[in-house]
Amino acid sequence: MAMDKKKKKAINAQISSELFDDFDRFEHFLSNYWRQLVAAAVIIVIAVGVWVTVREVHKAADRKAKNAFANATTEEEVIKALKTYGKYKAANFARLKLARIYISQKKFDKAHEQFKMLTGSDAPKEMIWRARMDEAYTLELEGKKLEAAKAFARIGEGGLLPDTFRAEANYSAGRIYAQTGDLKNAEKYLAKSAKTAGMTPATQAGMAVDFWQGQAKFMLGMVKGGELEALKNQSASQAPAAAEPTGK
Repeated sequence: MAMDKKKKKAINAQISSELFDDFDRFEHFLSNYWRQLVAAAVIIVIAVGVWVTVREVHKAADRKAKNAFANATTEEEVIKALKTYGKYKAANFARLKLARIYISQKKFDKAHEQFKMLTGSDAPKEMIWRARMDEAYTLELEGKKLEAAKAFARIGEGGLLPDTFRAEANYSAGRIYAQTGDLKNAEKYLAKSAKTAGMTPATQAGMAVDFWQGQAKFMLGMVKGGELEALKNQSASQAPAAAEPTGK
């Protein structure tokens, strides 16, 4: 027992000595390096302040860019806004808007230029898919029916494409093939659209899928029923409205 007490005292003494040594070292460190520590703390505070300021400045600039693009309604205004805020994310939506303006003016080459800029950019996937769809609609408006049908068909075959875009793309491909008299391909793509695995009908995306499915089923019935004249009239009346860009 006596030995145990001596050992405990020795251990406690050693621990106390080590603790005091640590405190001494810490005190020595503070006394010699307090200026550097204060300077480091100040630098950290300044860095955080700069980061917060830069973030707020960027937010304010983003708001200005969004407002500028939202208020631009003419070709000249959109181009001017793009020159000023072309590096901001909101510029992607402005390019869709500019493409729509060019389409209304029948400046199809300029519209295609905007679509190519978008599809090659870091814009959100949904916006790129919308740009590809709108580009195909533009080909149709130019009278390039076969090119448009093939473009829609390629979009509809995209593996990562959401059901809404897939249903619309396959329907549009089938509609144009029906209009041009290619009933085999018309049936093929209309059937694909009609079988698109839709989302919950209560959601906006689900309702969009249901809409395109309904259109595809209706037109598929017309194709199988041989109502070619009615198909041509219906197809021609639907294309211009569908060509309007809707991305943000």
